[in-house]
Amino acid sequence: MSASDRQRIVPYEIGCQPSASVPAELLLQDDRRAFLLFFAVSNEVSPSGFLEDLGVAVLECVGCAATKCAYPNDEGLPEHPLYRFGLHDLDRWVLEVVDSVWAQEVESQMRATAARIWGKDRTSDRPSVRHFLIPLKEWTFECLALELVVRYYGKDYRDALRYAHERLFGSNFAL
Repeated sequence: MSASDRQRIVPYEIGCQPSASVPAELLLQDDRRAFLLFFAVSNEVSPSGFLEDLGVAVLECVGCAATKCAYPNDEGLPEHPLYRFGLHDLDRWVLEVVDSVWAQEVESQMRATAARIWGKDRTSDRPSVRHFLIPLKEWTFECLALELVVRYYGKDYRDALRYAHERLFGSNFAL
């Protein structure tokens, strides 16, 4: 069995899901941090029979090493290279790719760089990055990070953007 054949996709719990009906996602990223903003709904159906609107989630990719925001959109998901590894079988849309080839490739590059610069592997004392995948309405978000955490639910995009902006730039850099 090849390394790519060992990959599998499992649900990852963050306390909400991106709304499937509102294509308004936004990625904010610098060289150390990444935040994905999206309209969030509850994981479970409320007593009214609907998913509860939670506002605009500010999802932090903690310890982010890399991101991808690209095709496919929701209609093209069957063409995603990871589709056959379980992407089609899940009822949750925040996912982790276990035994990810992409994560292994980046970890290998990080180890090689550390060895070249410092003469030894300085990455062994930190946790390995994990591959997360979130299919969205108009594109698919993937990242390599230590974990995903919803840090804030904004009442609207302006509120959520203000929160993420302060985390990236501090309060001294005006929006």
